[in-house]
Amino acid sequence: MVDPTQKPEEDIIIRTMKGDLNRLTGTIPEKPSIVKPVPPILPISKETEYKAPQAPITPLTPSSPPFLPSEPAPASRPPILVVPPKIIPSKEIPEMPVKPLYKATPVWIKLGIIGLAVILMALSGLYGYWKIFIQSKLPATVNPPISTTTVPTLPTASTATTTAPIKFFNKLPNKSVTIDLPSKTPLALIQALKSEAKIEETRASVKQIKITHQGKPLTADEFFNLMSIFAPKNFLSNYEDEFAFAYFSQKEGARPILILKIKDKNLAQNQMADWEKMTLTSDIFPLFLSDSQLPRTSPPFKSYLFIGQPVRYLNINMPFASLNYAIYNNFLIFTTSSAGMFVILQDLTGQSVSQNYLENLKASINEFVK
Repeated sequence: MVDPTQKPEEDIIIRTMKGDLNRLTGTIPEKPSIVKPVPPILPISKETEYKAPQAPITPLTPSSPPFLPSEPAPASRPPILVVPPKIIPSKEIPEMPVKPLYKATPVWIKLGIIGLAVILMALSGLYGYWKIFIQSKLPATVNPPISTTTVPTLPTASTATTTAPIKFFNKLPNKSVTIDLPSKTPLALIQALKSEAKIEETRASVKQIKITHQGKPLTADEFFNLMSIFAPKNFLSNYEDEFAFAYFSQKEGARPILILKIKDKNLAQNQMADWEKMTLTSDIFPLFLSDSQLPRTSPPFKSYLFIGQPVRYLNINMPFASLNYAIYNNFLIFTTSSAGMFVILQDLTGQSVSQNYLENLKASINEFVK
């Protein structure tokens, strides 16, 4: 509704294309037609208002023609094109198959994988460091080859730099084995000797065991310490550093043998007589390489003669085993069976005995081998 207080608009001048062309060509222009404004429409009182019933509005379909106004639009307004809305039918989209949801990996598995990856990276780094920085430098530490050419010199008297090895046997041993210890410890020595004792050899044969560490032979003092053999004070000072250790093979197993080289024979005899009265049996017992134990009280040592040589012996709580020791020339001999002592003395003296002699000897000493 138009506001009745509104002022009438000014005269509207309408220009046409024809008038503009005439003005450009120089013809007489026509006066523009003045269109008078339409007087405002007064408001209609509410009493005269009439509400016509409204017909239901039907939706337009693509087949029905668009609604056109019954009266033409005024000339001053452009025609309004009414485009009916285009209805696009809905397209059915096939449903995609839904994959099952995977369960989350536990945290401890993730941590384990990360830890394993870190360990592998560390190991690979260490290997690379060793390969590049250590292994590549190893050839440089190798000693250069010693020249085999000799320069002629004047003949001089040769000096011995090393002493000759001690000859502990004549025709023995039947076999010799060298054990190089990985470490100079009692456990390493005991395990090596027990492993070698389990190897079966020819009956009544002697197998010498040479014990070394990094290629260097053990001394008698080192052997006693590693074997836990407790000798009297200053006992080993009367013996050479070199010693002989061997196994005597018999039906019941290997029986150890220990031979020491004496410096002073008279002193050695006195030392053994004193040691025998004290703790010789318990001190020397580790030589048997046995897990059994000695009785609390042991009988005194006894003696017998074999090929004119005195032997001191003592039975222990082991089948076909006994502690025997003898001094022959400059050798102190320990054996863990009487049969082993028989074999060693026959080899050192160069004398042999018959089986009948051995049987009579066993009977005379009351079967001390058992």
